[in-house]
Amino acid sequence: MAVSIENRAQLVYLLTEAAELEHNVLCCYLFAEFSMKDDTSEGLTSEQLSNVRRWRSTMREIASQEMLHLASACNLLTAIGGAPQLRRPNLPTSPRAYPSAFRLGLVPFGLEAIDQFIFLERPESLDPDARAVPDYRRAPLSIDRLSDIFSSEREYRTLGELYRAIEDGLRYLTQKLGEGGLFIGHQASQTTESYFRMPGLIAVRDLESALAALQVIIEQGEGASLEAEDSHYRKFLKMREEYASVLAGDGDFKPGRPVVESPQTIMPSDLGSASGISAIEDPLTISVCNLFDGCYELLVQMLGRLFVHADESEAELKLLADTTVGLMSLAIEPLGSAITRLPAGPAYPGLNAGPGFRLSRGASIPTHKETARFVFHERLSELAAYSRFLESNSGAPPVLARIREALTRLAASLVA
Repeated sequence: MAVSIENRAQLVYLLTEAAELEHNVLCCYLFAEFSMKDDTSEGLTSEQLSNVRRWRSTMREIASQEMLHLASACNLLTAIGGAPQLRRPNLPTSPRAYPSAFRLGLVPFGLEAIDQFIFLERPESLDPDARAVPDYRRAPLSIDRLSDIFSSEREYRTLGELYRAIEDGLRYLTQKLGEGGLFIGHQASQTTESYFRMPGLIAVRDLESALAALQVIIEQGEGASLEAEDSHYRKFLKMREEYASVLAGDGDFKPGRPVVESPQTIMPSDLGSASGISAIEDPLTISVCNLFDGCYELLVQMLGRLFVHADESEAELKLLADTTVGLMSLAIEPLGSAITRLPAGPAYPGLNAGPGFRLSRGASIPTHKETARFVFHERLSELAAYSRFLESNSGAPPVLARIREALTRLAASLVA
């Protein structure tokens, strides 16, 4: 049954789900990127390393565009009277979190990961039943159920199908409510290119701009046609072909580090069981992973404040955006890569850990700018102090000193 949207509540629900999916897919891409080897000392020839570096560049480009998609979904939510959604289910996702085609988990870079990404980004025109798994929760609406007054799940097999439904819903509700009746959100509260280097990040104010924001998402990946050469689907297909070619010449080719799947140091409270989780056991690795999760959770909170800002000046918003970008590039990225070199523990001989991207209930968004600035400064300072503590441990990653210095600078920038 086609996905239908009959009211604002249902549109908000599905846009919220779209934002969650974009966020989770983004984490999957980052995890794979962090696990990629980056030196010939890791068993790669110079030619193989050149291939891996090119694939890493592609992964970063796609991850950046997924961040754009998440930001666009948040702007759309704000525009129609919803709230930006920066929270998401923890990984690996529960069978009940999304439609059955979206069982997401953290997989290190390799053919399995690339195949997962090709499947996620596949065009709607491909066989929707490919790799389908049984549905544990969602069922089509009863044929005699003509209205859905309470927001509820919808079954869809591709992200493209979801975004086409959202597009149809925007058109229908514009006819039903009028543009002024549908797009009621405060435009100044949205985030645009002026704060982030995200070409295509559009402030949504009416149907035309809403469809333009959706079109950026659709053309880049989630809904692109099979012939679209620059789509995520095509880029991953090319990556897989190149990977297979290298593997044909060297059967021992391994471009990714030996990393466990879906690692966690603490069982997330929103997962019903430990199925699919790799429980990290090494004490030092656990501490470094917890530092990563602390930095990541703070990043989510800071992004949330950017998307719900109300009383910050332009200079204050620019500072917050710069601090957020700095946290990602100077702390989260190097820390994520360093973790994939650390041992997972005795239960996983020969395997390394990886960042879990865990969110707790504490990942809330401060509602006032003074409170937000105080909380963000305090947390950055705490994370810097924790980094200093970890540096004194035998076997601690050398990068911790650089991360601690970066966190200290970012904290100081908020009180300058």
